[in-house]
Amino acid sequence: MIMTMGTLFLWSCSSKKEEIPRGIEHVVVIGIDGMSPNGIQKANTPTLDSMIQNGATTMHARSVLPSSSSPNWASMIMGADTEQHGVTSNGWEKFDHQLPPVVVTENGTFPTIFTLFKDQQPEAHVGAIYDWDGFGRLFEKSDVDFDIDGDHGDKTTEEAVNYIKEHTPKFTFVHLDHVDHAGHAQGHGTPDYFQSVEKADSLIAEIVNATKDAGIFEKTMFIVSADHGGLGFGHGGESLAEMEIPFILYGAGIKKGYKIEETVYQYDNAATVAYAMGLQTPQAWIGRPVKGAFMGNEAPKLIYKRKEQITQPKILPDAGYFEPAGGVFKADSVAVVMQNPNNVGEIRYTIGNSLPTLENSQVYQDTFYLNQTDIIKAGIFQNNQLVSTIAEGSFRIVSKAKQDPVTFQVYQVNGIEKLPDFADFNPILEGFVNEFSHKQALSEEIPQEQVAVAFESYLEVQEAGKYTFFTNSDDGSKLYVNGTQIVDNDGDHGVMERSGSLKLAKGRHLVRVEFFNGGGGFHLDAKYKGPNIPKQIIPANHLYRKK
Repeated sequence: MIMTMGTLFLWSCSSKKEEIPRGIEHVVVIGIDGMSPNGIQKANTPTLDSMIQNGATTMHARSVLPSSSSPNWASMIMGADTEQHGVTSNGWEKFDHQLPPVVVTENGTFPTIFTLFKDQQPEAHVGAIYDWDGFGRLFEKSDVDFDIDGDHGDKTTEEAVNYIKEHTPKFTFVHLDHVDHAGHAQGHGTPDYFQSVEKADSLIAEIVNATKDAGIFEKTMFIVSADHGGLGFGHGGESLAEMEIPFILYGAGIKKGYKIEETVYQYDNAATVAYAMGLQTPQAWIGRPVKGAFMGNEAPKLIYKRKEQITQPKILPDAGYFEPAGGVFKADSVAVVMQNPNNVGEIRYTIGNSLPTLENSQVYQDTFYLNQTDIIKAGIFQNNQLVSTIAEGSFRIVSKAKQDPVTFQVYQVNGIEKLPDFADFNPILEGFVNEFSHKQALSEEIPQEQVAVAFESYLEVQEAGKYTFFTNSDDGSKLYVNGTQIVDNDGDHGVMERSGSLKLAKGRHLVRVEFFNGGGGFHLDAKYKGPNIPKQIIPANHLYRKK
């Protein structure tokens, strides 16, 4: 036995001869949907601040891709990534999905942390209380003793508090959804968003206090984390704002004030619970417990360490979230402005498809002008080395006399979860826009939720060859060329990109893009690349109304 900081811990060997802490008799995981590290750092969160001060923390844990809810809640409880468990989008259903899990239980699903308790500690009382009903489809009901959809944050917390007091469960999983709602409705990083994080902090305090009232606080380990962050009104992409999440360990068996330097991934959550409770993890899990955070364990010796981030340069004009800077302009020329948000380094840039290097780039000194459609790529260089990620600008310049080349129709479709058969509906709005984009089609004068949009235009191909098309959308989208589906990005999901390729002859080809938004934030852009054409938003100067 080991005596540490006035607390007694017993250790024993499992069949794998791995030491397991025995001072932890209860675990409570609290997952806050959409809560970013930025939210904790900028909101007034006394409970979380105390957990951080008296526990083990990293603000650089990572979600899995796509940074959407279902894939990440699944990874959190399944100890595996999307390629293992197969929950690749919010459209996933147990018997309606594309990628099957690599292994299954007798019920046909990938094993969760709840499954491990049922199989290895059947006497343990285990409960799942969740605010979003979609969470409930990710695990087998037979694996838990208590299962309830709390409907909203206060009710969910009330159910969790009552459950803990009545049953003193071995394992409790609590899901709260209201922070994500604020991100979609008011935007991540807004005062309303930070207020929602403060509300989450007060609800966490209620759950912690419930363990005190139940007399199990001293033997309870808590994990507080999130499924994803957010950017603007959405999430689903690859930016750090969407991918980085907090991971906080607190309570029995956990070091005080420990800064977690080791990498932590979404699927390490379940593995850490299993380690704390002496459960053997299945071979199909890839998650690893965050052992360095536990009393009695040494911090891991890290050969490779996290690099301090240097913010990429800002290219103006800003086009908004989820697409490159720039935009489409009816003008003879457009001014390009760049800013270095850091106190170090210089901006170097290229015009065209090349990534900036010391040899091929120019130092940005002042505003310059483009008089034709082009791409700008820029990075921060320090000591003659690239030290930031690459910022991209896409500037599409068209003649002032050119007609808007893309026709569109907007349809109201109640209860939409996938793209509809457009022939079954009548448009509520139609007209012409510059590009395949949500920006002009979904104006504030019409409903922006429960809607679908169809765009069509003729793309002029100037050189025959293989072309790849991309749609990047929240929610679903599809792209057709000459009536053939090339890109399938359908379903209810956050901002996600899918692609497809085909060979095209020189000339004009009909491109159709279909898109829908079920609710919350939304986005659409369409890109292509081909012979001597770098990947870019399909530019308005190559689109026409007629063949």
